[in-house]
Amino acid sequence: MRISIIGSNGLLSDSIGHFYGTPDNYLELYGLAEPKRHAYNEFHRIDLMRDEFNYPQIKESDIIIYAVGAGIQSNMYEPPDVIYNLNVHIPIKVCCFLKSIDYSGVFVTFGSYFEIGENNEDKSYTEEDILFSMNKVVNDYSISKRLLTRFSSSFSSSFKIWHLILPTIYGENESKHRLIPSTLKALDNNLNIRFTSGEQIRQYIYVGEIPVIINLAVEKKLPHGIYNIMGNETLSVKDLVSILFDCNKKKLPESVFGGESRADTGMKMLKLDGNKLQKIVDYTPAHKIIDVYDKYQSLD
Repeated sequence: MRISIIGSNGLLSDSIGHFYGTPDNYLELYGLAEPKRHAYNEFHRIDLMRDEFNYPQIKESDIIIYAVGAGIQSNMYEPPDVIYNLNVHIPIKVCCFLKSIDYSGVFVTFGSYFEIGENNEDKSYTEEDILFSMNKVVNDYSISKRLLTRFSSSFSSSFKIWHLILPTIYGENESKHRLIPSTLKALDNNLNIRFTSGEQIRQYIYVGEIPVIINLAVEKKLPHGIYNIMGNETLSVKDLVSILFDCNKKKLPESVFGGESRADTGMKMLKLDGNKLQKIVDYTPAHKIIDVYDKYQSLD
């Protein structure tokens, strides 16, 4: 199979590249820097913020995956124009380019359950719920993802679009600023650490399961559409932190909660209903955070 990934060295693109970087596949990458952690056949250096995406040879790909993203980490400031360009305008331009060259394969993009917006209702949102959500959203990242989801629901072409809406993904190669690696670093170095109230409920999925699901979607000939990928674990932030403290054999003091404020605290409950996709691909994610704890530690 011939696979093209737009984006290199991010958590998601790296995991997908690692899965497909085998002798059985032909893997092409488009991004700022050559992949560091997996094999590939071709790399095309492109700055999507400055360069036009004009690669007619991509027409030969069976599947093209847009794995570029901006604004994901709330504690790392990225200008709004970067967020909207990388998350909305450029994938739309790629879609239009693919249509112009009569591409006939599959184009994969990603949404986020942050599109749900502020919510304290204990329910799992379907694809339709997310598509038509009018809940208040609190940042440019969430708005940009809403825009791409609504575009994906309407765009018509000779190729399929699979727009996959993700919960919180995690993995051993994620940025050190994210919740799990930053907490583990603080524990390893006996640093002071502070969290929000910890009451927010989130779904979590190990990033290595995303390419497995994509590959099953290829095998099952998944129809064009929007699909939720449901997380394997639903935990409060406090529950997740407690798991990390337990793995380190340290007691979790209640004083670490309530000392920080974040824009997403109004999103009390974010859960996806993934039954639509699961019925087709017949796969349920199995990894739990505790199962991959050692992978984080092995990077030290």
